[in-house]
Order: sequence, then C-alpha cells, then structure tokens
Amino acid sequence: MSRVPNKVTLSIALKIINAMIRFAKDNEMLPGSYAVVDEGGHVIAFERRDGAPAATADIAIDKAWTAVTMKASGRILEVITRGQGWRLNVKHKGRLTIIPGAIPIIAHGRIIGGVGHSGGSAEDDLKIAQAGWAAIFREDDFESEVEERLSMARKLSKEIIKYVTDKSLRPVSVAIVDEWGEPLLLYRMDRAPFGTLELARDKAWTASAFRSFSENALVFYGEKVSTTNWNERVLPVPGGVALEYNKEFVGGIGIAGNEPEKDKEIIVEVIKKLDFQAIT
Repeated sequence: MSRVPNKVTLSIALKIINAMIRFAKDNEMLPGSYAVVDEGGHVIAFERRDGAPAATADIAIDKAWTAVTMKASGRILEVITRGQGWRLNVKHKGRLTIIPGAIPIIAHGRIIGGVGHSGGSAEDDLKIAQAGWAAIFREDDFESEVEERLSMARKLSKEIIKYVTDKSLRPVSVAIVDEWGEPLLLYRMDRAPFGTLELARDKAWTASAFRSFSENALVFYGEKVSTTNWNERVLPVPGGVALEYNKEFVGGIGIAGNEPEKDKEIIVEVIKKLDFQAIT
C-alpha cells in the first residue's frame, strides 16, 4: 500500500481523475466531468470528457467543494438534509449540492481534499467518485485513454507546465475551454495560489467569447466591457488566447501565475510547438 499523502498534489489529483475515467469506461458508463479539490475546496484538477454535457463541469466541481466544506459525502448529506437541502443551497448561493457523487478525502485524521463526478445517474456518479478516491491508496499508477478533444487539451496543458518548469517561472494554473467558453480542463500546479485558477478560467473564457487575445476585449469594446458587469467572466487582461486547429476555431486557453504579459508569452511560445494557432 502506498504512503498516505499529507496533501493532494496535482499529480495525485490527475491519478484520481485517470482512475475515475478508467472505471467509467470499463463499466460502460456515460462520459462526464471529473473534479478534485484541495482542503479549502479549491480546484486542483478538472477534466470534462468529449460528449459530456457542459453543465456537468460546475456540478462536478461543486460536488467536490461540498464534500470538503460540509465534511461529508453527497450520499450522507442527502440523508441528513432530506427535505431541507434547498435551504443550505440558497445560503451558499447555489453551490452546495446533496446529489451523490462527492467524497471527502481524509488522511491523518483530517480532510485534505475532495472528489466530485457528474455525468451519469446518482449511483453511477458515486461509484465513479469512489473509484477515484480509492486510487490514492494504491501504488500502481493509472493511465486512461480519452477522446480527441480532451486528449489535445491534456497535451497542450502539459506542454505549458513543462515550459514553466523548465524556465523556472512561477507556478501557473491552466484553463482550456471549448468554443462556447465551457471548461474542458483545469490544472493548478503545486504552489500556485488557488486564485490563479479562476483567473486562468476567466482569461480563457474571455478569449473564447471574443475570439481573440483576452486583452482585446477591452480594445474592441472600450472601458465599458469591464465596468458594466454584464458578465462576471470577462477579464480583459493578457494571458488568454483564442485557438484554431486546422483552421477551425476550437476555444481558448488561459493561464495565470506570472505577470499577465508573461502568461501570454508562455502560451504563444508553447503553441508554436503544437498544431494550434492563436487568433489575434
């Protein structure tokens, strides 16, 4: 049996996600979204498989967040709040969910993270989350074959992380979204502040929404784009890039962790090595 970790690192989070995906595929379950959060409920890693409904992304993340902040699995919360769960949901601005598919990660007598899955029935979601949780305590690693779009997102994000590591830059968070701005993948490097992940996601959304560099939202639409608060995801600062693949618009990528211009530079340099093109 492997040594029980003191905290959930990015590598452990990816091991959990790979185990969940393998279990789901082995048991012919529907493609879904897979989330792992730290002890504060903040995302460390998230992936959405091709074919999974976009809404499952935030549901999976909120399930994992609920498991940590409520210190209980979704199944237990479903039982103890029967008939009253909506009250807690309102209190937490819609984030709290009592739907099964969420499990807290407990080690050394304390909660160090949480696992969440969304995409199938409540029972299937629970089984998939349990498979991910169990992977923490196994020494063997997990690899999982994924569909083309998620596979491309993985490759791009791992190249970003390698570049940042090789150049000894500050750790970053990486967010990749589809052509509608919905998340496909979220990774937060170890030691990257948790706030960088939401910044990266907002940059990716902005780039995808305006099909350009994220800062160009301000150039195209003026100061009002950031002052009217018409959409909380708009972040017109460098570090988000809209992407084409084979001359087709496929979404956006955002990173955060260094100075905004450096974040943008990292993306531009890395995509040169791959088959993506930046939309300017």
